Amino acid sequence: MCRGLSIFVTSVCLTLAVSASAGAAKRFAIDTSPVKNGRVFVDGTFVGVAPVTVELKLQKNEAAKVTAEKAGALGLWERAITKDEKGTVYVRLEENEALAQTIESDVANTWLTITPKVTRAVDDTVNEDAVWQRIVSVVTDNYTDLEQLDRSSFYLRTAWRVRRFPHSVLRNRLVVKRGVTDQLSVKVQLESFEMVSPEINAQLDDELFARTSRILKDDKETIDYLRDQL
Repeated sequence: MCRGLSIFVTSVCLTLAVSASAGAAKRFAIDTSPVKNGRVFVDGTFVGVAPVTVELKLQKNEAAKVTAEKAGALGLWERAITKDEKGTVYVRLEENEALAQTIESDVANTWLTITPKVTRAVDDTVNEDAVWQRIVSVVTDNYTDLEQLDRSSFYLRTAWRVRRFPHSVLRNRLVVKRGVTDQLSVKVQLESFEMVSPEINAQLDDELFARTSRILKDDKETIDYLRDQL
């Protein structure tokens, strides 16, 4: 009986030891690359700025989700870590090149009204033909492809111009139409949309694009030039 008790006690001790080992916290070193000093999140909880060391309790078949972010960088990737992870865990964080090559502007996706002043006919009314010709000239200096051009309705729309960056795509187009005031006025809008994707060659589906307030400098200059020339 004593021998049986000894075996029972030993079995209980081994079971407790295995359970304790399975539930014990393990230290993991986490860093971001190629962009350094990213803010690290484990299962959505902020744990510190990389490089950072965290203690996690992971079961054998369990994994934790690690992500990172940093201003001016893209954190589109996540890393799953398990109990058996060895060495430093690196989370991908890339430079946002689109951010570096664009500017923030309040003219994006906003209707701007321009009242022509400088081109007038003899009787001091606005010369609509001259205004229209000036609009077409200014727009086509920057946008070579026009999707719609109608003098009778005073409507112009360029084709989408697409600019690709690593992991993001920016597209915009310019729309010009007649205002609703008695005196001729022109409404202009620069439509700007961005798609961000971890896949460099992602399909350009319309539903993946979202409005953005970032535009390229030459697009802003086109709007400014229209204001000056009209």
